[in-house]
Amino acid sequence: MQKTALVTGATGLVGKNIIDQLIINNRYSKVIIVSRRAAPFSHPKIEQITMDLDKLDELNLQANVDECYCALGTTQKKSGKKGFFKVDFEYVKATANLCKINNIPKFSVVSSNGANPKSAFLYMRTKGQIEEAIKSSGIEQITIVRPSLIIGKRDEFRFGESAGYYLYKLFQPLMIGKFRKLRPVSAEKIARCMIELNQQDWQGHRVVESNEISEY
Repeated sequence: MQKTALVTGATGLVGKNIIDQLIINNRYSKVIIVSRRAAPFSHPKIEQITMDLDKLDELNLQANVDECYCALGTTQKKSGKKGFFKVDFEYVKATANLCKINNIPKFSVVSSNGANPKSAFLYMRTKGQIEEAIKSSGIEQITIVRPSLIIGKRDEFRFGESAGYYLYKLFQPLMIGKFRKLRPVSAEKIARCMIELNQQDWQGHRVVESNEISEY
């Protein structure tokens, strides 16, 4: 039986790669995109729901959904501290709540290398806090991917990521052993990793680090 997938964060770099791969994957007959604005996709499999994400966990899905992919994320530079926390914590948590309410058994989310709820840095702390919230959500199967620097063509230029990539190229020979987790990974591989892991079944949560993602 073909499956139905739900995606939030579809307009971002990883989200777009998730959509691109889902629509060509014969395992899926429908891909539901939930977003604040219309996503730039047109395909017979796609159903778009445009709504205020502040009301996300109130959404009553009409279809039976097998899997949810959450690629929501922003930056402090773009949205400020409050806006960053709203997107990367509140909206991600609301997506998990939506899964629980609608009995969606599999939830996959993009976190970050270094996520730690006790970190002194807002970005890493928020990622760690949302991981903890998701783990206690009661969803049957949770996949948390923790990429380091994400490689891919974005609609917007991010100086920090561009500089980080060139630094990586410089120090790549030193990124061995425990430092392999710091290696950048493409958005295409992140999407493929999330989708392929959802073809497996287990109970509880699984954390996938950047070096493991790069194997997909």
